[in-house]
Amino acid sequence: MNSFLSLPCFFLFFCFAGCYEQRDDVKTLEEVVLAFNKTCPRLLDSETKIEGIEIKGKNTVVYKYTLIHVLAVKVDTVEFKRALWPGILSMIKISPDLNTLKNQQTTFEYAYSDRLHKPVYTFKVYPKDYLPKL
Repeated sequence: MNSFLSLPCFFLFFCFAGCYEQRDDVKTLEEVVLAFNKTCPRLLDSETKIEGIEIKGKNTVVYKYTLIHVLAVKVDTVEFKRALWPGILSMIKISPDLNTLKNQQTTFEYAYSDRLHKPVYTFKVYPKDYLPKL
């Protein structure tokens, strides 16, 4: 388990910002999701596979990951959250490619499952987490 916790955040967030890159031929969030999901599933690194992204409700984007060498029952979810939360939050805060979604006060979810597709942990990042404090 320690190996996936020590992965650089770059690999875990490889596709986050690029998913919402502004392009002339992609106009809506639904189109972006559809286009991105055509490239999934794909390995991000030796431990992590992105299965795809989806829209939940009116304003939530869900990233679905599989930890390919992990069993959910063996994951210390407290340590898992402690290891990944700062990187997830930082990536959302600093990514200019997510500005459109941030301006719409989108909620981001990062759902991790184990190799048997059992849930490991889901991070939920609300606008109050990433918007500047007044």
